[in-house]
Amino acid sequence: MDEEPITQAFHRYFDLSQPQIPDEIEPAFRLRYEVYCREFGFEHEEDCPNGLESDGYDSRSWHCLMHHRSSGAAAGCVRIVPTSATSDAMLPMEEHCRDSFWDVPERPDRLDRESICEVSRLAVHGLFRRRQGEHQTPLGDVRSLEIPPNHVRTFPILALSLFMSATAMATIHDKEHAFAMMEPALARILRRSGLPATQIGELQDYHGQRAAFHIHRDTAKQGIENSALLRDLYLHAYHRLRTVGQSPFAESDCLRAA
Repeated sequence: MDEEPITQAFHRYFDLSQPQIPDEIEPAFRLRYEVYCREFGFEHEEDCPNGLESDGYDSRSWHCLMHHRSSGAAAGCVRIVPTSATSDAMLPMEEHCRDSFWDVPERPDRLDRESICEVSRLAVHGLFRRRQGEHQTPLGDVRSLEIPPNHVRTFPILALSLFMSATAMATIHDKEHAFAMMEPALARILRRSGLPATQIGELQDYHGQRAAFHIHRDTAKQGIENSALLRDLYLHAYHRLRTVGQSPFAESDCLRAA
């Protein structure tokens, strides 16, 4: 029997949602605590009461959460932080990394505030990043979740699916420019997958060695149209998340890609 296509298997094993109320968002904060505090030490545990990693940007962000269906475990999360012309609020990278930006027109502080957003706090639980045959992780024993071996082959596209979920969310809310603080290695992975991001700043120590990257909506659209994998992940995310808002661009783009 032929093996099930990886994206079809992924959608059967994982469920994507956009949490709206505090009780729904809490699993994302708890996952971020496990990854950002306990596993990598990017944040201090004492600054995260009750095992929840959260900050001042969360209240104005759009959140995406990925669950492993059979175990119920929160497998990954990401948020989109928007800005607006009617507020002085900045993107996280503007507040913490502005001095690293290069003198280029694509930097966020030189663009229309209504058109920009930042992909932020992307996290994948360590249990879903393990190498084949590696059972023990810094967060426990993956075998305790009783994850079937055939599920493991879908793990490598979990982070890519979260990026596509963020892209869908930015599209739904009609954001033209998306930014992210990324490790160059991650940017190379996205580029090889068909989603090229342009570096717009120097490397600096910000949750590890990261730099500011920018991607335009049209560039993302072209990459999605040219990649069957990205198109499948994007369309799935778009249809799961579109109920919270919709723009004419989002609908026409989705129909064309389909």
